[in-house]
Amino acid sequence: MITAILFDMDGVLIDSEEYISKAAVAYFTRLGIHVKPEDFIPFVGAGEDRYLGGVAEKYGVKLDIEQAKLDTYDIYEELITGRESALPGVIRFLTNAHEAGLKMAVATSADRRKMEINLAVMGLDPKWFKVLINGKDIERKKPFPDIYQKAAREIGIESGECIVFEDATNGVQAAKAAGMLCGAITTSFFEERLRAEGADFIISGLDSFEDFSTVEEFNRLLLRFKARELASQTRLNAYSPYSQFAVGAAVVSASSGMTYRGCNVENSSYGATICAERGAIMEAVAHEGDFRIDMMVVVSDDEPPAPPCAVCLQVMAEFTTQDTMVHLYDIHGSCTSYQFEELLPHPFIFPTQRHRHE
Repeated sequence: MITAILFDMDGVLIDSEEYISKAAVAYFTRLGIHVKPEDFIPFVGAGEDRYLGGVAEKYGVKLDIEQAKLDTYDIYEELITGRESALPGVIRFLTNAHEAGLKMAVATSADRRKMEINLAVMGLDPKWFKVLINGKDIERKKPFPDIYQKAAREIGIESGECIVFEDATNGVQAAKAAGMLCGAITTSFFEERLRAEGADFIISGLDSFEDFSTVEEFNRLLLRFKARELASQTRLNAYSPYSQFAVGAAVVSASSGMTYRGCNVENSSYGATICAERGAIMEAVAHEGDFRIDMMVVVSDDEPPAPPCAVCLQVMAEFTTQDTMVHLYDIHGSCTSYQFEELLPHPFIFPTQRHRHE
């Protein structure tokens, strides 16, 4: 179970990439060197030593890196103060996590000065975080796992109990190398790049989370996001040449906690189409035999997303419990959730089988 949350800062808690990029460009301009914002992209998430130093190397400029950072941070503070705040949903998410008793840490490759500027700009109380780690606290920066391993040690939690929220490819690599769950946020890189580095699920921001009040509720949300990621990727393999309607589904087994997937498969008779939901159930049965559905997550082209067809609902009725949840997503991340009984209050179930659903 996840009991600790480790946050990268820039691009996760605050959208500061634009401002540090402008500050860095302005710094080089003062030196008479005309650099471009895109020059800095390969060094996002690697700390300002590489962020400034890497671009300086490209243009053949020798820097006193410590002074360069101080000058850049002065420009950065001027640019961001009064113009930026915490990203949408951040304050609500942190409040929920704090009240739920989750341990939290900031682990940023930026120097302490920039970290403190950002905390002040967001109006966050540093006491909410059990640990605050900056780039000066470690030798090897991201993509090495050191910063997240250090955060876990100082919190006193095993790596397997931590989730990292990251927006940069270097950071995703660091989180996965540390053996941690990683939720990637698409403020700085496209989801394809983040997924390629091993992100366990991808969201637009912390505002994607519904409210939660316990560690258990938080872990249920994480389970749903991981299932959505699996359903989304499985949807890409859908065989739907006739309807052009691609659907992916993931079913979480209440019996084992394992997640199984399926996509829709059409044929020219159309009536014999296998829906994604049934495909996922068939994979679950193939692995476990008789099982119970904890949750079903479906991703489709529909806006709003359509519920499973009557045949799928009837098949699902064989394996649901009173607590089974069905989460329907469109491809843009909008979700409608139901308890199974809300979708089909009175499915046909043989009298001899009704005890299985109690």
